[in-house]
Amino acid sequence: MQQSLSDETLAVAERSAEEFSAIHVIESVPIEITEIEGDVLEADGRVKGTVAMSRALVNAQQGLSLNEKRLMMTALRSIDSKKSPYQHGKADGYVTVRVRADEFAAVAALAPRSGEKQAAAAYQGLKEACASLMERKLNYMDGRKRVQLRWVWKATYHDGEGWAEICFSPDLTPHIFLLKSRFVSYQLEFARGLQSIYSWRLLELLMRERDRGILLITVEDLRAVLEIPETYRFADIKRRVVDMAVTELNTKADLVIQWQAIKRGRAVHSLRFEFVENPQGRLGLDS
Repeated sequence: MQQSLSDETLAVAERSAEEFSAIHVIESVPIEITEIEGDVLEADGRVKGTVAMSRALVNAQQGLSLNEKRLMMTALRSIDSKKSPYQHGKADGYVTVRVRADEFAAVAALAPRSGEKQAAAAYQGLKEACASLMERKLNYMDGRKRVQLRWVWKATYHDGEGWAEICFSPDLTPHIFLLKSRFVSYQLEFARGLQSIYSWRLLELLMRERDRGILLITVEDLRAVLEIPETYRFADIKRRVVDMAVTELNTKADLVIQWQAIKRGRAVHSLRFEFVENPQGRLGLDS
C-alpha cells in the first residue's frame, strides 16, 4: 500500500514550485560589431585594419596557436578600440564579431586556387581555430595577482557558409574597448603571412615599444611571454625562436630589426632589439 504524502511534505513541494516559477530567464542580446565591409585588401594589396589591445594583454601569456591568433586578431580589426561596446546600440549584451574566410585567408596569405572561391586551407583553418578557441586562456599579472581568463565564451563556425562568430569574454572587454592610454596598436598588415606564433608575439612586444624603437627584455620574461618550452636552452631560443622570428619579421613586416644578447657574467641575461619601420615598405611575401 503506497503511503500518502504528509501535509508538511506537500507544503514544502508547493513552496518549491512557487519559487521555481518565480525565476525569470534574462535573455542577453548580442552587441554585434559589423565586420569591415568590402574587400579585405586595400588597392595596394595591404590588409585593411588595425589591431589594438591593452599592454597587459600584450604582456600576457596568450596561449593561442597560430590559427587561433589569426582568428582573434582578425576579429579585433573590426573593433573601434576608442569606443564603448555599448555605443553599438545595446546596453546589456555581449560583444560578437564575425570573421569571414576571405579575411582569415588574407591574414594568413592563403591565395585561392584556380577555380576556387577561397583556399580550402582557409576554411579548414578557420573551422579548426574556432573549435579549439573555447579552451584557450590567457594569464597576466595585475600587481601581485595572477589573472586568468578565457578569450571567448562562445565561438560558432557556420559550416557551408565560410564564416565564424566570436563572442568575446566579458572580462576581456576592458582590454579591447575604451583604450585611452597604455595600449598597443599595429596594422594587421604587419602580421600578414607570418608562419610562426613566436614571430607574431615578438611583433607585438616590439609594437609595445614603437615610440622608442628599442625593446630590452630579459630572457626569463621573453620565455614567459612567448611561452617558450622550459627545455629550451639559450642556444635553442636563439636558433628556434629569436633568429627565426627576426628573419621572418624583417622579410614579411614593414620593419628592419637588429638584436644582440646582453650577458651578465657568462650567461645571457637579456636581449636588446632595435627596430625601425622599413622606409621601402613591405618587401613581399615571396622574398
